[in-house]
Amino acid sequence: MKKSILIIVLFLSFKFINAQQSFTKTENFLITTEIKDKTKLHAPFVVNLVHAEDQSKKISTFKIEDTELFEDIFVTTLKNPGLVGVSEVIKMEIEYLGCCAHVEAYYYMVKDDNTIVPLPRIKNVYCENSDRDFQYIFPNQEFGVKGNILETQTFYKEMLKDVKYVNSMKSFVWNGGIVLDSNITAIASN
Repeated sequence: MKKSILIIVLFLSFKFINAQQSFTKTENFLITTEIKDKTKLHAPFVVNLVHAEDQSKKISTFKIEDTELFEDIFVTTLKNPGLVGVSEVIKMEIEYLGCCAHVEAYYYMVKDDNTIVPLPRIKNVYCENSDRDFQYIFPNQEFGVKGNILETQTFYKEMLKDVKYVNSMKSFVWNGGIVLDSNITAIASN
């Protein structure tokens, strides 16, 4: 069962990367971990997202409480997302495996001056017959809208193979420094 779910998650990640042709594996950012209490069998640990060149520059810190179900962390980046003053977007996915895969996705926009702007967390649950997921779409991606960051729900045909349609759940306007709620409610195909 766990292997089936893991295969679905990996397939979905692969399909998402290919469909968007944009978020790619990176070596510019790393994950470091610290176990705080080494006396416990399944002790919680702290996870840091850091710059590879200077690991003292922490972008974000998380505490993994449920270490029995914790599976992996994936870090990818999107270069030139199409937002003024944003050079790239970092996407960190934390995966937990139980009867289904639970994936928490964290997105961080890196501005031209290297300051970080986080977006709200997105959660996905992938079970054997999953046909949808939630994600952010940026202006330079398929279904992107100029100057907007779209929180979307993508529906797939036949077990996450091809995009059936995309719903805009929420949208944000980027004004060069602040993320504001927007009123974009529909997505047109490019």
